[in-house]
Amino acid sequence: MKFSLNFVKEFIDLKESPQKVANLLTMAGLEVEHIYREGHDWILETEVTSNRPDWLSIVGIAYELSALLRRKLKVKIPRLITKPLLKEIDIIIEDKEGCPIYLARLIKGVKVEDSPSWLKHKIVACGINPVNNIVDITNYCMIKWGNPLHAFDFDKIEGNVYVRRAKKEEKFTGLDEKERILTEENLVISDERKIIALAGIIGGKNTEVDQNTKNILLEGAIFSPVRIRRSRRARGIETESSYRFERRVSWERLKIASQEAVNLILSLGGGKLYGCIEKGRRPQRKTRRIVISLPHLENYLGERIPKQEVKTILTYLGFQVEKVYKEKLCLKPPSLRMDVSYPVDVYEEVARIYGYDRIKPTLPFIPKQIIYSSFYQFKKVLRDFLISLGIKEIITYSITSQSLLEELKEKNFIKISNPLRQQENVLRPTLLCGGIEAVKHNLNQKAFSLKFFEIANIYFKEEKSYKEKANLAIAFSGERNQAFYLKGVVREVLRFANIKDYSWVPTEKANFTNALDIVKDSQSLGFLGKIDSRLKEKFDLTEDLYFAQIDLEKLWEKREPRYFSPFSRFPVVFRDISIALKEVKFSQLEEIIKKEAGNYFKGVEVIDIYQGKKIPPQIFALTLRVYYQAQDRTLTSLEVDAMHDRIRKILGEIEGVILR
Repeated sequence: MKFSLNFVKEFIDLKESPQKVANLLTMAGLEVEHIYREGHDWILETEVTSNRPDWLSIVGIAYELSALLRRKLKVKIPRLITKPLLKEIDIIIEDKEGCPIYLARLIKGVKVEDSPSWLKHKIVACGINPVNNIVDITNYCMIKWGNPLHAFDFDKIEGNVYVRRAKKEEKFTGLDEKERILTEENLVISDERKIIALAGIIGGKNTEVDQNTKNILLEGAIFSPVRIRRSRRARGIETESSYRFERRVSWERLKIASQEAVNLILSLGGGKLYGCIEKGRRPQRKTRRIVISLPHLENYLGERIPKQEVKTILTYLGFQVEKVYKEKLCLKPPSLRMDVSYPVDVYEEVARIYGYDRIKPTLPFIPKQIIYSSFYQFKKVLRDFLISLGIKEIITYSITSQSLLEELKEKNFIKISNPLRQQENVLRPTLLCGGIEAVKHNLNQKAFSLKFFEIANIYFKEEKSYKEKANLAIAFSGERNQAFYLKGVVREVLRFANIKDYSWVPTEKANFTNALDIVKDSQSLGFLGKIDSRLKEKFDLTEDLYFAQIDLEKLWEKREPRYFSPFSRFPVVFRDISIALKEVKFSQLEEIIKKEAGNYFKGVEVIDIYQGKKIPPQIFALTLRVYYQAQDRTLTSLEVDAMHDRIRKILGEIEGVILR
């Protein structure tokens, strides 16, 4: 935004140099990017942040300087005239959400001509080209107060004025003489037959104020920032008006800006005010009150500021100090300062105006180390453990679409009452959604051998309450034998959590084939399986996806105390057993081997699996490697062979097991 320093000086006494003013504003957060001289005036170009719409006006900048310099303002508020009631025309607001308030004033008998030089200079200094006295007055009041206004040629309006949404493919030609095809998303001002303005953005060519205009309808309104932003982006047009409406304009200054425009039009263009009409009403908003603590302020800034100085700063900034306690102040923020909601926001305002350069540099207070819950630490260490296994962590959205969950046959999901996007309107009850999306994205990028995990919360309804639980998801894709690898990783997770005496139970689970439940004490800790062909085809996956999900809270509850024993100093000996089997669980074989080996059992693993030629259908050929170790001596070959032969014999007696 560009503004004239002479314009600002009309509202506050400034003896400081332009460079000093620029430095003050920059240090307070309103960055002055350029400063240059133009005749007897100085022009400052600033970068206004989106949370400070009050800086988009000369009066707003004067308020800021008033607080920084502790000087009184010289702002005169015009006397508001709301009568007589306008009868020649009616205003009908059809889209009350898009336009809460619309104010119109009819002035007849005006003379449209060039603006006086003082008016031209002020708007040119702020980056706006002069047009004629009527249009220049509306721009002047916008620059001064921050509220955009618009003047229509009243005689070109046919019937009443409507604030509505555009119809599909309705056409509109703006003051820039470009024709635009609108959509139902666009908010427009129209009469009985045509669109006369794209609301809050640009007026229509068909109601332009020109040299032949005698009667004008002056518009002042409050438009929805969201609607204006969407219209501006869709139509590819940005104006001074849209820039301000998008950042929210002041309710209180709407009538003030409109009244000053009327006064200037009557003074510079002649004519007579024939009537006023106001439609809509300001939405009832909960009054914001903030209680700040002076000790907290001192702790936040690292410096104590006297109570009276804090009150003075806040008063100059437009805060109302309603109550004063011993160490606290009860405040009501200015209506336009929607960015101030919490005490910390007020502390920042005090620091800005007090001056960051006045705060002495001190070493920060180092609080005691935060002691996290054991469960938090468990998740943190588990995350590091999975990364050490070569699995990459992913973080996916907790919000997803209802249609996706219905495709996954999920039922107990929680709907969001006010979603930002209708496509994302429910909280995830499973981590499968994000896992599928992550795998699909990486497969589409020609990445293979995918190994992902995610530790995150899921959300679901249980009876009449809402539940939130921490879960672990593991997703593998892109290589052969991923099912066994996934099961091995899940086994390592269970070992990490010191879960013992659990079992793998085949189960029927929606969206999965060959699914296994992880069961301990008759409770399911989670499951793993391969997604079925329906989902694979639905999500257009080029590879199989193996997925596991574990309830971390149950895992935490079922863990057993961990005891440490000394390592054996003696070597481990292993022997292999080759078998063919059908419908026999590995856990059954493991249990027999463990029982027969007794204290010498160190472990058992599958080192090879084969199914194909020379092997009947439904039969798997496995090679098991059994590890033996003693704590007190080196086992001899005779001992190991005798033990191993006994185990082979017992395994061979199991129905469905064939020794090879």
